Amino acid sequence: MAGKNNMVASALTADEMPQTGWPEVAFMGRSNAGKSSLINQLAKSKVAHTSGTPGKTQRIHFYAMSGWYVVDLPGFGYAKVSKVERELFGEAVETYLTTRQPLIAGVLIQDVRRDPADEERMVVEWASQRNILLIIAASKVDKLNRQERAEREAVLQETYRRPVILISNRTGEGIDPIRQAIRGLGLKV
Repeated sequence: MAGKNNMVASALTADEMPQTGWPEVAFMGRSNAGKSSLINQLAKSKVAHTSGTPGKTQRIHFYAMSGWYVVDLPGFGYAKVSKVERELFGEAVETYLTTRQPLIAGVLIQDVRRDPADEERMVVEWASQRNILLIIAASKVDKLNRQERAEREAVLQETYRRPVILISNRTGEGIDPIRQAIRGLGLKV
């Protein structure tokens, strides 16, 4: 990661977002799925705040990598904020995902123990419509035994109809395949 691994922007509107034109990879998923932990794994540094309380990310956070940005989006679902605030950051995320030109890929993180819900299906549809790479990472795989892992991987791959990378932010399992997919975009990580 470039520089001191700092967040370079926390935005809700386009004018608050970086204007460098650097490529962006959006990290999205349900609250408490492990987005911030995965970002920290990729950065090899604690750049994104992690919390046991779901819904802490309520703005779009941009982290500078080597010539590109990791973009941490607010999680789907739970957030301990008013309905108005939730709608505000929901609209900001929707606008970002549908109009942001430097956005070239997405990483969808979901807890391996859950089945995809409407939000995850919408992300897959969004990536197809925008014709951008979508990496699907199933987190918390360290909480399953071998048989459960195989069963959950099969269910998720059948549901998504694409490869799913099993990851553990605790052990580091599956992080290298995510790095390789990002490198495949010509980005340094």
